[in-house]
Amino acid sequence: MKFLPTIVFAAATLAVPAIAAAKDCGNPPPKLSLPNGATASADDMKATQAKFPPYAAQMKTFLTCLSEQMKAGTAEYTSVADDWAKQQKIFKDQPAK
Repeated sequence: MKFLPTIVFAAATLAVPAIAAAKDCGNPPPKLSLPNGATASADDMKATQAKFPPYAAQMKTFLTCLSEQMKAGTAEYTSVADDWAKQQKIFKDQPAK
């Protein structure tokens, strides 16, 4: 009986990707190529400066989505683990058969 919580944890951990798939965050934006500050021209720096705000916005959206998935996965796991603990208690509290 002591291994049951481990099984529940493993099952819940495996279920998190299924929960996360409910809201597909996609892939992170491609890494922004940065010029070498020691050798870059002013034009290189200005061009990258123009690319940074959209990159930052896309990354923020992606990370927010992942955070929401993690919260949903944690809530799902907690619900399942709490219910499992309740069911184990009900089972253990039954009179011997």
